[in-house]
Amino acid sequence: MAPHLVGVVTMILAGAMALIALPRQIVKNHRDNRVGIDWWIIVLSFGVYASRALYGFLIGSYFIMVPDILGTIFSSVLLYQLLVKPRIRFIERLGC
Repeated sequence: MAPHLVGVVTMILAGAMALIALPRQIVKNHRDNRVGIDWWIIVLSFGVYASRALYGFLIGSYFIMVPDILGTIFSSVLLYQLLVKPRIRFIERLGC
């Protein structure tokens, strides 16, 4: 039951990435007339990669886990930069 539930969550997150995050990024790039990365892409990519890695582990398909673990690590770094870096820059400007 657990692998099936994780598989469903993975499909929902992947669908949200395709139907929400990517179109939002396209609209944002067009509106701002520049290329940037939307926070939805970072959050959803972390969710997709983490749930796919967990799913691969639960079904015993360790071969597909390798790229998903790498994707989880890289998207975690992006998530860290999104959440923590602006605070660090703000504190540095204050001189603390």
